Amino acid sequence: MRKTIFGCLGAAAVAFTLQFTSANVEAGLFDRCTPCAEVDCNPCDDADSCNPCDAVCGPKAGKWFVNGHLEAGFFANGHGMKSDYGQGVKHIAGRPFNAATGNTALLQNTRLTGAQVNQVYVSMGKAVDGRRGLDIGGTVDFTWGSDAYLVQAGGLEFIERNGAGKDRWGSGDYYSAVAQAYVEAAYGKWNFVAGKFFAPFGSDSYKSTDNFFYSWSSNNLINPQVGGGAYAMYKVSDNLMVIGGWVMPEEIGKSSKNNAVLGGFIWNPGKRLNVRYAFAAGSNTYDPAEKIDLFTHSLTATTQINKKLKYVFDWSLLNVNPHEYDVHAAAYGLNNEIIYQYNTKWAFGTRFGMLNTNTGNIPGGLANGSELYTVGFGANWTPNKWLVVKPEVRYDWTDKEPCNVFNGGENTYQVSGGMSAVVKF
Repeated sequence: MRKTIFGCLGAAAVAFTLQFTSANVEAGLFDRCTPCAEVDCNPCDDADSCNPCDAVCGPKAGKWFVNGHLEAGFFANGHGMKSDYGQGVKHIAGRPFNAATGNTALLQNTRLTGAQVNQVYVSMGKAVDGRRGLDIGGTVDFTWGSDAYLVQAGGLEFIERNGAGKDRWGSGDYYSAVAQAYVEAAYGKWNFVAGKFFAPFGSDSYKSTDNFFYSWSSNNLINPQVGGGAYAMYKVSDNLMVIGGWVMPEEIGKSSKNNAVLGGFIWNPGKRLNVRYAFAAGSNTYDPAEKIDLFTHSLTATTQINKKLKYVFDWSLLNVNPHEYDVHAAAYGLNNEIIYQYNTKWAFGTRFGMLNTNTGNIPGGLANGSELYTVGFGANWTPNKWLVVKPEVRYDWTDKEPCNVFNGGENTYQVSGGMSAVVKF
């Protein structure tokens, strides 16, 4: 049991992570001042002014909306390894794969060496605008595909967090989830949200429409995804927004033992720079006998160097203290992305990331001080507004031999690549 929980990087990192709230384009935490994912996108098409912090990059505030996307593609690794579901590692995110094989542990959204439907995503709801008084709305998002297990939550999509996969919405390759379901109220400079929502951690988003690369960064292994609770946002000035709230890590009203304080801010010191910070501190339980104190945070900075060139920096940190072992475990990651918009149809990007893990000698864990590195290259071809094609190649390696990360533990590196197509509707 203990070896399963703390065995591999995917389990060791994600098992202790808070899974609550995230920014997305249509609605949700921190989206008011989050630039669109595309380098040259114009968030002001439906707004009265051209300040990205005055309008949501999606439906105009106060309007009903229905939209979505579909992503499908293929990925392969140089070792020819495929996912092994029979020995799937179980941890707090409920991810049913074996981190020892295939692309699963480090790439996450490409669970198979082969073709797959990653995301079928439908979002509907009403955006809010409190500038003229009280306004009430909300969002309900449904997702299906090989990525959907990432946003499942205890008490909703599954019941047994560390069981054999029963009571889950799906099995094998494909799962489904209510990615978000929350009500929102706005009044003046205040916004209030309650329900299940995405998390504002890191530069990656669950939604493929918000990411430049097909695969996720290694930081996404330690960053939160979803959870339930409530939070408030307050607009201090035109350049600063703060947030505070309470969340239940990756659960929807299932256990009173899982609580965390959520805080953060969005700061826009100039038109070309956006800084986001989020933290969470509280406790979690993998099962009734294993209480975990944890602290996690991320600092993300997006700099529009010029009209064509953008730089994204992400520093994420996870600290945990499992009471059962009376030790300290930690992981931190640095992710850097440079994106160049060549013309209206083509954009090119490169990524460099490092993830450091220190498991505090937890039984079955990684070697202390293990470091995982990633170098990636990708492109976006956008022939029209509703289609984006994303080819990508990446190289991952480690300075030590963590728990069977590449090719069943036979290698300390992996070359992989693939391509996806995202259709927006």
